[in-house]
Amino acid sequence: MKNITAFLDQIEKQHRSVACWVYSENDSYTEIDGGGILSISKLRSTLDHHLHIVVKPIESTSLDAHLLLPEISMVVPVQFINGKVSSFTDLNAA
Repeated sequence: MKNITAFLDQIEKQHRSVACWVYSENDSYTEIDGGGILSISKLRSTLDHHLHIVVKPIESTSLDAHLLLPEISMVVPVQFINGKVSSFTDLNAA
């Protein structure tokens, strides 16, 4: 696990945008409005409005998804398939 601020700083240094999904219902996530692609600065402001957010750098593999938990300021690496978090991955990876 990693602190959200440190995680976002790391992605921002790499000049990446992220695909972003927010928790909707029934353990599912939907793309955030606007096609799901956000800059890191826009993602930072989005954190105030959602309790669970899954992000994935645009040029990533399927194992690079991370669950952001703003209420506890933590990031957890997850396997994210078809709009659902299917499992937590190596906790040292984030």
